[in-house]
Amino acid sequence: NSGADLAEAFDVVDDIAEYEPGDVLVIAADRDRAVEKSDAAYSSLVLGVYATKPGVLLTEEHIDSDLSDKVPMGVVGVIPTKVCTEGGAIKRGDMLVTSSIKGVAMKADPDKVKTGQILGKALQNYDSDHVGKINVFVNVK
Repeated sequence: NSGADLAEAFDVVDDIAEYEPGDVLVIAADRDRAVEKSDAAYSSLVLGVYATKPGVLLTEEHIDSDLSDKVPMGVVGVIPTKVCTEGGAIKRGDMLVTSSIKGVAMKADPDKVKTGQILGKALQNYDSDHVGKINVFVNVK
């Protein structure tokens, strides 16, 4: 084990080279058992984050299968996640949701959030004009 998060190998829409650790992922609209980068604020299709070093990686594939065309999508645990301040400055403990920036999370407005939109909780503060990464306890709700 190298990390503390649980991930599962998923197919992606588009070229695998367009994805990188920290990307916020949602259920693919046009393909079964696949994910794509989020691209809308408060998406209820949010599923997880492209994990950096998952502690446990689950897969439906055979143990000897090549998984190089799949992403390890973290579904629970601490995962470095791309964030922005579209929803305001992020403080430790803030709930995070998808933003309008592709593959990036933002602070949730508790009055706007609905069931299935929460990606997890921020474990670090973030207040920058640029997209960055912070540790997030991912636990989709």
